[in-house]
Amino acid sequence: MLTSREIASLILIGIAVVAVFTVPKFRAHMAPSIRAVMTVAFVPRLVLLYVVVVIMSVTSTAVAWLIGLWDASLLKDAVIITATVVFPMTFRSLSFKSGGELTHKLVRDTLALAALLTVYLDAAPLPLGWEIVYQLAAIFFITVQAFASTKPEFAPAKKVSDVLVFLLGAFLLTWTTASLIQTAPDWSEFFQSLFFGFWLPLSLLPFFYLFGCFAVTEKTLARFRAFRKPLSPEVTTAVMIGSRLRLSLLTRLTGRYNAVAEATGFRDGLIKMGQFRADLDRRDAEEAERLRQLSDGAGATGVDDDGLHRDRREFEVTKKRLDWIWTCQNGQYDRQGGRYWDHLTDLVVDAEKHGLPADHGFIVETSEDGQTWRSWRRTPGGAVLAVGGRAPRSMFYFQDDEPPDTWPSEGVGGWRDAAREEWPPDWNRNDGTRL
Repeated sequence: MLTSREIASLILIGIAVVAVFTVPKFRAHMAPSIRAVMTVAFVPRLVLLYVVVVIMSVTSTAVAWLIGLWDASLLKDAVIITATVVFPMTFRSLSFKSGGELTHKLVRDTLALAALLTVYLDAAPLPLGWEIVYQLAAIFFITVQAFASTKPEFAPAKKVSDVLVFLLGAFLLTWTTASLIQTAPDWSEFFQSLFFGFWLPLSLLPFFYLFGCFAVTEKTLARFRAFRKPLSPEVTTAVMIGSRLRLSLLTRLTGRYNAVAEATGFRDGLIKMGQFRADLDRRDAEEAERLRQLSDGAGATGVDDDGLHRDRREFEVTKKRLDWIWTCQNGQYDRQGGRYWDHLTDLVVDAEKHGLPADHGFIVETSEDGQTWRSWRRTPGGAVLAVGGRAPRSMFYFQDDEPPDTWPSEGVGGWRDAAREEWPPDWNRNDGTRL
């Protein structure tokens, strides 16, 4: 039997569906998108996947029935958990980089979602009318909360929505507590529902892992086929054996290693996969050393014998953002009336996206005639990096402990012509990841 909460959810879903297909304004805007989504969602390969997921869910439920964790009263729970947890986790397994990451997120999300679904299914429902009002309010404020979290300027709205969502949750908790005091629940049914909510997705962890491996392998083999002739069964087998069916290895078999597709047979394929693993080990070791040096150098002052600043915190992101400023200066030169700009800094730097504070410290300056420019930033360790130009497409690099007080020019004030001179040591150093 459906509770008033579930009936209210069905009513709201039904109203939304009817509105989309009957209200002209909604139909005009949403119907084409819905048709496109449905067309993509029901291609034969995805339909086959849906069938496999349902079979796996039914199999897990059957095992739960055999061990006494499931009975027919939990059929509704099985359907809801399959739709809201198992299906999304199947598709999310495509994005995981390792089995450890998949396991961690599956356990975390399962615990949270199972608890939430148990509260939804088993907490004392409100009368139907109030349940509809409550769910509408929850949908509205959660939507506002999600939207407001996308941009810093919406922070006040997010704070208000956070408080209101909390109050809605507190109200439901209070209502459920009062109902429990008046009518004691069947705790065995409650915990059976809760434990089954844990069981169903967690028992499918091997399936999620194998599906992730299959999907990543298929994507890798498709890339090989796109650049080379189709792989022979022997080479395909060598790739599978050489990856050891480890998701962490398969996800790193990127375009950098397309030479694996040139293997002439099974043995050569194993050799190339061995070289692939050896290269990963080398890169991992170099990255660990880079991070160690970065940590050891934090707070150090001055430069070493090669002219490199010892404290290299935020060097990589600083250089990348300065290079992007150079790109945007040249891209905007004609649009700004044949002048360089100095008013687009925050927009171009895009600090939040690149892990920088709002007060990012990038400075862009132009000469009075707008034909020469420079941009610089002081890193957390005190080093100053700068880039500039004095003619379209010209590029000059600079490093020092103090900001530049001259305009970019060859052989002037520490500036180096990036096209004609050796770069400053800090600019010539690769501070990026080795992975």
